[in-house]
Amino acid sequence: MEHQKAAAEMNRVCNWNIVAEHNCHRGFSEEAMIQSKKAAVQNKHEKSRKESEDESKLPALEAAYSTILKGLGENTDRQGLLLTPRRAAKAMQFLTKGYHETVYVFGLFFVAEILNDAIFDEDHDEMVIVKDIDMFSLCEHHLVPFIGKVHIGYLPNKRVVGLSKLARIVEIFSRRLQVQERLTKQIALAITEALNPAGVAVVIEAVHMCMVMRGVQKMNSQTITSTMLGVFREDTKTREEFLSLVRS
Repeated sequence: MEHQKAAAEMNRVCNWNIVAEHNCHRGFSEEAMIQSKKAAVQNKHEKSRKESEDESKLPALEAAYSTILKGLGENTDRQGLLLTPRRAAKAMQFLTKGYHETVYVFGLFFVAEILNDAIFDEDHDEMVIVKDIDMFSLCEHHLVPFIGKVHIGYLPNKRVVGLSKLARIVEIFSRRLQVQERLTKQIALAITEALNPAGVAVVIEAVHMCMVMRGVQKMNSQTITSTMLGVFREDTKTREEFLSLVRS
């Protein structure tokens, strides 16, 4: 009877949600799973709050864009521009939505919304690479885009993450006003924080519109930045293997 009660309780715990189910089968405590569930609810409420906050800030952004158009000598009452300030305001909120998302640790669990249930215990210690991840961001100096590819590699330390989540981490930090050097490092540090791997390598190749559309106007220029952490920084062969695979 006691065994049946214990089994029933375990089934109840494991039915909370997918995250709890994943951890339950790996022997995590009931208290820790409760924390995970509470954190998920908190994330949902936080997202709703931030959406409301965006809506409340929209009129000020709209007015600012209207002022810019008038400063350029445009007639904001003509048909083509009537809704432009509001469209531009909404577009800017979307392009900077990464400010509302973070990668952080809650107790034993990584509960950032983007990671969901995508961190797994796996006995894998060979290099994992996801390359050619499309990236779009805004240069914080001129508010024009820089566009390119992100290549990510890491050496697992008994933990792996769903491959699509690496692309989501890129999106979180690229959807902000950025410089490429900082973006590269933020991606690497976020993966390190989430997985505690033996090493992380990130390379970004991008074209900056502030160099193409204005200023020196060099159409074929490309900027490459890298961040190497852990074994990728310490071991030359590991770093060369990653760079060779990225270039292939």
